[in-house]
Amino acid sequence: MNRKMAKLHKLVLLLGLAASLGACSNEQLPSYAASYGNSVYPFNPVTVRKVQVALRNRGYYAGVIDGFIGQNTAIGIQRFQIDHCQRVHPIIDPTLLTALGISRSH
Repeated sequence: MNRKMAKLHKLVLLLGLAASLGACSNEQLPSYAASYGNSVYPFNPVTVRKVQVALRNRGYYAGVIDGFIGQNTAIGIQRFQIDHCQRVHPIIDPTLLTALGISRSH
């Protein structure tokens, strides 16, 4: 029963996330930087592509490898974070990069 509740919780979270991100699948966050809390992490297109490839290889992303954080990339990041007990937010941060085995590109 506990596993069923956990899966239901994940589904509800993902549905809410999808609704909050909007209907436009090619909507992009600014690629230059995103603020989250007290830190700013640049969304370098090279790093974003590495994240997209790593997520695709793990079954979390099926979109285009384009170097942009769009809706599908954000959802893939959050699904990965949920499954790996990380703080859930559609931001590429050092924790995500480490979990995916990616070094930060400048």
